[in-house]
Amino acid sequence: METTPAGGGALQLLLLLALLVPAIFFVITQQNTLKAIKPENRLMHPGLVWLQLIPLFSNIWQFFVVIKIAGSIRKQMASRHADSIFGADALVAEGIAGRRPTQGIGIAYCILEILIVFNNLFATVGKGENLQLVGLFGLGMFVCWIVYWVQLAGYKNKLKQVYTEG
Repeated sequence: METTPAGGGALQLLLLLALLVPAIFFVITQQNTLKAIKPENRLMHPGLVWLQLIPLFSNIWQFFVVIKIAGSIRKQMASRHADSIFGADALVAEGIAGRRPTQGIGIAYCILEILIVFNNLFATVGKGENLQLVGLFGLGMFVCWIVYWVQLAGYKNKLKQVYTEG
């Protein structure tokens, strides 16, 4: 019979909280970004972002969330300019015509997370190389995730400001 060292369960709980708390704040940012978009311009309901907290399902669902949020931001910005006298020319002038803000970096973080999962599931290389790959993918994913989060927060604040002004 195997026993766990004293405090082992507490350490696991602490690690779970260390990962779960930022994830919750991240999902709140995604939800609030969607809430800052007029309902007619949303491509998904804000509450659906919480499905990303379901293990394994989240690895696929996060792609949909990133794409739908980017499309919603794009649609909101396009509708805002359609209301102005400048119309589509304003979109071109701002450099957002045909662009889906936050999508590129968001998809990058999703792909890197999937690479980590597949690397852990199907690793055929030695443990040292496997750890190096996981570390490399993990670092890249963390950087992309933070950049995506910062971009989302920026767009959320910009949309809230425009929504309250206009």
